[in-house]
Amino acid sequence: MHRQFFSNPLLDHVRDRAARSCRLLGICLLALVVTGRGRPVLAAGVDRPAERVQTSNSPNLEAQLASERRARETSIPGEQKLDTRPVGAHVFRMTAELEDPDVIKPGSSVDVQLASLGEEGPESVPILRSVKVYSIGSVRRAEAESLEVSDESDTASDPNDRPEENVYSLGVVGLIVNGRQLETLRLAEAQGMVRLKPAPGAIPSGAFGQVLHNFTSNLFQPLLLFFFLGFAVPLLKVPFEFPPVLYQSLTIYLLLAIGWHGGELMAQQSSSELAIAGGLVVIGFVLNGLIGLSASAILRWLTPMRRIDAVTVGAYYGSDSAGTFVTCLGILAVLNILHDSYMPVLLASMEIPGCLVGLFLVARLREQGMDTQGNMPGEPGYSAESRRKPQAAVGDEPAGESGRTDPGSGATQVAVAPARIATSIRPTAKKGRVLDWKIAHEVFLNPGLFLLFGGILVGFISGLQALEDPSVVEGPNHLFVFIFKGALCLFLLEMGMTACRQLRDLKSAGWGFIAFGLLAPNLFAIAGMLSLHAYSIALNHPFYLGTYALFAVLCAAASYIAVPAVQRLAIPEASPTLPLAASLGLTFTWNVTLGIPIYIEIGRAIVTAMPVT
Repeated sequence: MHRQFFSNPLLDHVRDRAARSCRLLGICLLALVVTGRGRPVLAAGVDRPAERVQTSNSPNLEAQLASERRARETSIPGEQKLDTRPVGAHVFRMTAELEDPDVIKPGSSVDVQLASLGEEGPESVPILRSVKVYSIGSVRRAEAESLEVSDESDTASDPNDRPEENVYSLGVVGLIVNGRQLETLRLAEAQGMVRLKPAPGAIPSGAFGQVLHNFTSNLFQPLLLFFFLGFAVPLLKVPFEFPPVLYQSLTIYLLLAIGWHGGELMAQQSSSELAIAGGLVVIGFVLNGLIGLSASAILRWLTPMRRIDAVTVGAYYGSDSAGTFVTCLGILAVLNILHDSYMPVLLASMEIPGCLVGLFLVARLREQGMDTQGNMPGEPGYSAESRRKPQAAVGDEPAGESGRTDPGSGATQVAVAPARIATSIRPTAKKGRVLDWKIAHEVFLNPGLFLLFGGILVGFISGLQALEDPSVVEGPNHLFVFIFKGALCLFLLEMGMTACRQLRDLKSAGWGFIAFGLLAPNLFAIAGMLSLHAYSIALNHPFYLGTYALFAVLCAAASYIAVPAVQRLAIPEASPTLPLAASLGLTFTWNVTLGIPIYIEIGRAIVTAMPVT
């Protein structure tokens, strides 16, 4: 009965015609694949790479795809390539026509066109603009001859009367692309030959016009727009709270992703490059220590703050900020600005000097007569009797108020929201002791440093294995590299909300304190870039522009996780709100909105004015 119900002659006729059409379409597609029609005519004397034919009947199809993927990622003999790439970026290798092979080099920008045969002859259609070249190799330069096109009208006419055809060189080129550009290139490669030409500088003429163009284009990146969105939540009194568990998860992910990507790329570096990185680590460590001392001195001269508060704020600026660092990484990736792969190591090492400087200066204040409330002789509220009162030992704090989870819960909180750190500071320091075991553990083995160094180590070991088998890093790269920018957008949304809420603590700070939080980062960033450039000149080793921007951020940023944890343990006398108001409400907001674009332009000016060749 079921069968009789559907046995309608009209439906049977439509079904037969549809099946016939599908079979005809399949035959046409198969003919196109086999004959290679629709592909452009290659230059004479150039062999076409063998086409890969894949069938679903192959039992080893997955292994075949993996081997082809490894073949794409394996270096070609004689290939010139960059030693780094932006985080979250793909490298797509292909055979392409080169309009000017002498200009197209690793690190240069190219426009991508699709070259094919149209109804009126060869034509090219622009598909991508300003794509950075990662590698180039196996360039076969074209001879000065015309393309061989079999056409009856051409053979009948005099060859001297035909217009001369352009003949392009061929090369295997790797381009740094994002996910959308990757799919565009894959489709273009299937439809015709990809042609690369040097990208024209579409920037206004004049120094001021170039700086203004670069600044405005960097300022309105999606990453910063998410920060602005979060900043508007408290201002507009939107009833929205960012889930604390999601914030902690994003922090874990970003620290591991930075470490993984940096370690993977460091595995490809030579021993000389790693030695240069070691020298830069020493320079960054010393420089951030000097920044901490300078910030304390400037605050004492510029503001009427207590000495203990000035020292604590200086310790915050002698450290760095992982949030500012990952934001700069994201902006550099969007702009295709390269940086050296060992910069995550500097993020970890330059976080320590601020903690040590703060502990050293506070120990000196205690020796000079600071009372238990943090007041020095001559400051309002000083009590000479309270100097000799015993203080609680490190670790004598109620459970649950340290910003960590219970030991038996099986979970570890990597980074609590900065607003909650300030409320957990209790008087727990031992008088007269600069650094005991628990404080040293908090400085050198805090969860953030552990995850960052751990990610670098795992990425480095995996990168060494990937030199033999690139498939080793394919799975982790899908997690730690390809979704990095999306996770960073959510992180900046929360940071915008937290930074805006910290501004309310500035009401009693005074204009000098506000001016310091906005202007001092620029001074420290310039000092950092000049120190980096002096190191570059001394070694005669040029650094990437992104390295200047990241080093500037490491010098200009202020801590909001590591140093507050040390303050809770060792400097309970200091204000818990003023340092976070400066580091988050002022400096972090300045750096991720206006500071990073400014630092990029300052770094470009330094490299241009004093080039290192």
